[in-house]
Amino acid sequence: MTIRAYAKINLDLRLKKRRPDGFHPIDTLMIRVDVFDTLKAEATRDGEITLEVIGDKTLSPGPENLVVRAAQALQKHAPHGSGARLQLEKVIPQGAGMGGGSSDAAAALILLSKVWNISIPGKALAEIGATLGSDVPFFLQPHAARGTGRGEILDPIPLQNLPWALLIHPGFGSPTAVAYAAFAKDPQPGPPGAPIGLERNDGSILKVIPQNDLEPPVEKRLLWIPSARKWMETQSGVLAARMSGSGSTVFGLFADASKAQQAQKRARDHFGPETWIQVARLISGNLGD
Repeated sequence: MTIRAYAKINLDLRLKKRRPDGFHPIDTLMIRVDVFDTLKAEATRDGEITLEVIGDKTLSPGPENLVVRAAQALQKHAPHGSGARLQLEKVIPQGAGMGGGSSDAAAALILLSKVWNISIPGKALAEIGATLGSDVPFFLQPHAARGTGRGEILDPIPLQNLPWALLIHPGFGSPTAVAYAAFAKDPQPGPPGAPIGLERNDGSILKVIPQNDLEPPVEKRLLWIPSARKWMETQSGVLAARMSGSGSTVFGLFADASKAQQAQKRARDHFGPETWIQVARLISGNLGD
């Protein structure tokens, strides 16, 4: 069996005062984009879980991989002797602020619950996911969602007729822990962008003022990011230009695929052919499964 593990972007990310346990409560709007890793699973009866990774030689297939950790967590609910041979084909860059590892973990939980024929309520699966990473529960449901707490408290928002995105990743990551530590030293809000409207499934409009409070501390350390974001802001037809999550991906939103593709051509000329540059539609609902 095979499943797609979609990436996400943070259209908005606000941080609150750090809690005594060291975590910053957040308020974020997350939505999938149709860039995805592919996970395959074959059931075995030897109780072993093995993982092969294709497309990223730097990513370990060992017990620290979130896919393996997810499989081991779910295995406790599977019939005795249940094992799996897993193959993960990576497309989403690591350390990109697009939730690749969390999406892979969620995909493993969904896929293996079918492969092992486990009947487990969605709430229980989300609880397992939350132990693996704050973003994992988001990827266990199909909609755009507002995430609060550490990001695991979700308010799904069904959307339709969504914009397209141009995604640019520089080839290096931005560690989440480093970004949050830098913000803690100087907790200033990020600059707000121009308002954009997203259409809910009922036809009403969700108004979003894109902002990312992690942009200022990350951009002080990684100068490529503000350079790319400011370039994106100058592109014809761009609706919003932000860093996603803790970086290092920069995205621009466009009303349609044509405008995003035109910007992609200019991006390749500007950033060079070796830079990871993708056009992707934003997705919500069953289209993202």
